[in-house]
Amino acid sequence: MKILLLEDEYMLSRSIRTYLLNKGYFVDHFDNGIDVMEAVKSQEYDFYVLDINTPLMSGLECLKEISQLHPNTPKIIISAYHDIDSITEAFDLGCSDYLKKPFNLKELELRIDRLTSQVLAKKEVEQSAVVKLSKDYTFDTQTNLLYYKSEVQKFTKREYALLVLFISNRGQIIPDESIRSFIWDGENVENSTIRSLVNRLRSKLHVDIIENVRGFGYIMKKGDDV
Repeated sequence: MKILLLEDEYMLSRSIRTYLLNKGYFVDHFDNGIDVMEAVKSQEYDFYVLDINTPLMSGLECLKEISQLHPNTPKIIISAYHDIDSITEAFDLGCSDYLKKPFNLKELELRIDRLTSQVLAKKEVEQSAVVKLSKDYTFDTQTNLLYYKSEVQKFTKREYALLVLFISNRGQIIPDESIRSFIWDGENVENSTIRSLVNRLRSKLHVDIIENVRGFGYIMKKGDDV
């Protein structure tokens, strides 16, 4: 993991960097905010440790810009002052945690590990919510949006309802009666109406992932079969 450290106190910055390097982290150290922002524009970091009071550009100013560029990356603010207004501002600007000097380096490590674990857990949840339907099609189960090559696809209300039904039952044959019950709430619609809706949905898809199983119904092929 690559950490950016902004700290202008030489002995403290040396101690933090040495400790984190010994723990297996990569650490880029800067003693002023201007150099930090130059680095942030050219490379990405997995974590930011920023002192509030630094030369040329303060840690809070850096925090504001970093939060705009990388809102989901963890950021810890450190300071020798317990100024509630500055702490409040730091959290408003996207700070993930706060440490008051002097602090134990082990505590810094524990907080870095905790925040990193939270980010990884969130990413796992987000990734598990995405269903890969084919090489170019993905479906987000949290938003119920279908993407083709990262572009949201548009359908009518009934087409989308049918799409969700197929995705929820991938690899299983869905008979006309199930579609009638799900889309029309059991209303007595003709099979030709159901067939027309299925065909409209299929015509809007760039990949043939829905098949007609003659005499039984329809099936959406799984990603491995597409």
